[in-house]
Amino acid sequence: MVKWFDRTPRDVTRQLLRQHRVPVLGDRVLLSDVRPALVPFVGQALALELELVAKAGRVLEQAPSLEERVALTDVVRIHASRAGAFRRILESEHVETDAAMRPFIESTQEFARAMDGADWYEQLLAIHVVSGLLEDFFVAIVPGLPEDDQDAMLRALRGESAHPHLVTLLRDAIDGTPRLSDRMAVWGRRLVGDALLQMYLAVNGPDERGRAVPSQKRLEPAFNDIVASHTRRMDELGLTA
Repeated sequence: MVKWFDRTPRDVTRQLLRQHRVPVLGDRVLLSDVRPALVPFVGQALALELELVAKAGRVLEQAPSLEERVALTDVVRIHASRAGAFRRILESEHVETDAAMRPFIESTQEFARAMDGADWYEQLLAIHVVSGLLEDFFVAIVPGLPEDDQDAMLRALRGESAHPHLVTLLRDAIDGTPRLSDRMAVWGRRLVGDALLQMYLAVNGPDERGRAVPSQKRLEPAFNDIVASHTRRMDELGLTA
């Protein structure tokens, strides 16, 4: 078992986060060429997934109807199952889960606060938007992991999806209250920027305060496909991304 608790947080961060270069093809960075270290990669994914579990639980608790509460039990279950899969990957590496997540706690909590919407509908959309963006991003950089580690991460990321449950709930909400559309579209656009900061954090690592540093501007083209997928998901809901 790796012992992290007799070290300072900075020592843990240095050990977990290895330096890595991001290859560039012309002006385009290929996310599949990013070479993330497994432990911080999974540690950040787990920290973010746990926030999605917590937020889904609060949305379930505040759901306007029993029917919506029942539907949201599947959303909570699916995200909790994915978090469990990430935890098992860390355990297979003999790394304590809290040590792997520790460098990302501050940034993840700040991100969770940014996801707090004005009401239940915005909270629900936040889960849909953020989970979709982050899943696409993590899948895109899984090929940079060692081959022996790729399958477990892809199984976790590409397992059962909460997407159909969230789409049904959101469509019903928007159809029932059409005036929600404009506000929800604006909220969805705001969430994209905060999610992109988490992607920069995964690629560049945190600064001394544990914050994301979007310093490599040539990474921006690499996110085009991810944002395009987000746009298709918003179109599916009749919202303009």
